[in-house]
Amino acid sequence: MIGYCTCRKLFLKTFLACGLDIWESSLVLRHMIAPSSTINFTLVIGNTISEMEKVVARVDQFGAAHGIPNQIINDLNLCLDEILNNTISYGYDDSGSHCIRVTLTLADGVITAEIIDDAKPFDPRQSTPPDASQTLRERRLGGVGLHFVHALMDRVDYVRKDRCNHIKLHKKLYV
Repeated sequence: MIGYCTCRKLFLKTFLACGLDIWESSLVLRHMIAPSSTINFTLVIGNTISEMEKVVARVDQFGAAHGIPNQIINDLNLCLDEILNNTISYGYDDSGSHCIRVTLTLADGVITAEIIDDAKPFDPRQSTPPDASQTLRERRLGGVGLHFVHALMDRVDYVRKDRCNHIKLHKKLYV
């Protein structure tokens, strides 16, 4: 089962509005189709690397169900892997259980992935791009993955709200 989540107000509000199912060790909210033909899917995972496999599987299923091109789904999975790996590996000062919410939204030809976590504040837009003029040995560690996120997505948004990070990755389906 999922451990205590310090962003419980956020998750409780979502659960009350949408209903919930239990799927393995994660809480999964049912697909929601709004009248404006916006399609949402939300998955809540624990803060362990092994939980990330569930995100990949659900993103793949979402893409197949809605005819999203494989290249876009692959790019999105790569970016989600980078953000989630950073959050899980570096975002928490304790070894306790935390919840990370991933929501996919498909609307107006754009797929958006929103990641909400209660980790330390981290704005991926503030990352320093790798210095290509330096050799690999001279470069500082880190930053390359976030560079890929910015290169592969059309837009990256961030806000810190209610002691949670809210990261949104936007990708247009059509050019």
